[in-house]
Amino acid sequence: MIDGGFPNVDVKKGESLEFYHSVCPVFYYKGKQKHDIWGNIEKALIGYSSNKKIRFKAASGGALTEICCYLLENKKVDAIIHTTYDPDDQTKTISCVSTTVEEVISRCGSRYGISVPLKDILQIVQSDKKYAFVGKPCDVMALRRYLNKNEKLTKNIIYLLSFFCAGEPSVNAQDELLKKMGTSRQGCDTLVYRGNGWPGFTTVNTKDGRELKMEYKVAWGQYLGRDIRYICRFCMDGTGELADIVCADFWQLDNNNHPDFSEHEGRNIIIARNELGKQLLDATVKSGRINVEEDFTTKIDSEFYLYQPAQLKRKGTMKTTITAMKLCGRDTPKYSKSFLNKYASHVDLKVKFDFFIGIIKRVIKGRL
Repeated sequence: MIDGGFPNVDVKKGESLEFYHSVCPVFYYKGKQKHDIWGNIEKALIGYSSNKKIRFKAASGGALTEICCYLLENKKVDAIIHTTYDPDDQTKTISCVSTTVEEVISRCGSRYGISVPLKDILQIVQSDKKYAFVGKPCDVMALRRYLNKNEKLTKNIIYLLSFFCAGEPSVNAQDELLKKMGTSRQGCDTLVYRGNGWPGFTTVNTKDGRELKMEYKVAWGQYLGRDIRYICRFCMDGTGELADIVCADFWQLDNNNHPDFSEHEGRNIIIARNELGKQLLDATVKSGRINVEEDFTTKIDSEFYLYQPAQLKRKGTMKTTITAMKLCGRDTPKYSKSFLNKYASHVDLKVKFDFFIGIIKRVIKGRL
């Protein structure tokens, strides 16, 4: 075992290799989906926390926080397994277990550091307790597949919740961000990537008493998002396809129908991917914890790409990425050609061509 996590894999052993292939999210496969590139969708609501303080503090609308609070408040689970900042290094994350609403709220918000919430999961879970798990799409995919092989654990981990993810920024990206802001990880006392508004400012409080701020679109667009982990560049699921519920930003649109990253009051798209998720979403809304602007379910296929264009582009250009990498003699994941072709049909030829050239240039320059 790896520190109480999933079994260590010895690729020389057929049984372990089979386990690895069936659980690891790098091996992307799925069944029939109702909404193709967006995954299965039972219900999709635009909404936000009815608590103004949570809505303001949260990374976007606070819906995921409210769902977790509902589960604890109504004793649907005993605890929430999720992540929070590492008190010894604000650019890192650690796993945590919240058993009260107050703990959940105090730990809400996005963490853009590398997180490994499954590392200690088998040590965390107690046989007489029920849990909800909150993690990145890849974490949820791995855990869902593991639960399918471990029925005993399904009695303890009841709900799998996630959020849209564009990749984990590298350690180097964190250092470059702090350097640009005028400090370092050694000089950083607290680091908030976003929130306290929507999207809010990346804010650092230094040990020498300074408060440093940077616009979110600059922090992510020029530093964090430009240097994500290598494996994240090949991720086929940034949208939490195997979660019960997944939440994401539902950006306002500018006059050109592009996401507007200027400050607004936060709001989420809240997607229930199965019947269990739908029941939980309906119950949370009924409790008054989430205010609903609109039922967006019937508009997912026709309009959702406007609000999350990066996720559409990620899947739609994956075939282009893999083709370009192979042309350069690089190793790539072995994804289903049928999925790659299907997703590629959602993206214009010019976009794919420009992306192809960009990949080639980055490989030549040693950036990929």
